[in-house]
Amino acid sequence: MTRPTRTAPPDGFDAVLLAVPASGARELLSKVEHLAPLAQRVEGVDVAPCWTLITAFPHAAQPTLNTLGPQWNAARSTHHRVAWLARESSKPGRTLIERWTVQASPGWSREHEGDDPARVSAKLLKAFGEITGIRATPTFAEARLWRQAQTLVPLGESFVWDAALGVGVCGDWCIGHRVEDAFVSGLELALRVIGD
Repeated sequence: MTRPTRTAPPDGFDAVLLAVPASGARELLSKVEHLAPLAQRVEGVDVAPCWTLITAFPHAAQPTLNTLGPQWNAARSTHHRVAWLARESSKPGRTLIERWTVQASPGWSREHEGDDPARVSAKLLKAFGEITGIRATPTFAEARLWRQAQTLVPLGESFVWDAALGVGVCGDWCIGHRVEDAFVSGLELALRVIGD
């Protein structure tokens, strides 16, 4: 017995819209036979993970010491482990405690995706010291893996929408990797659904 092919969303719904990471969209769509063409449209999207290290140096908060290390507050890096560094304590309204965020490069993060956070923390602290010259031991250091962090190859269109099926997908990965891209993708999908 063959199952009937559904050409519209389930009863009671006008549409089904997914705002999920690209990998989740592929997985969900590929599980339903008549949605496979939508899953295939998302197939080429490549989103890299990112190991992020957060550090704090409370002992650096002294009246005569404005900053610990370099006199810059953020930088892109060409170090093989690190892509971006930011001095969090330099942002408006923050405390005087010297804090840094270190984001690993997409390639290094992917290569070390299965590593233990403590091992990653040690490696990123070493790279941080090499880049900034800060060799002090932080009182707090924590590494966290963001599995869906940076879109390397976006979809190339704002959203995926099939009016006949009433199924759509949106996300930052459609056009980029920033929160603004997620907003634009969702807004444009919503406008398209309303217009159909």
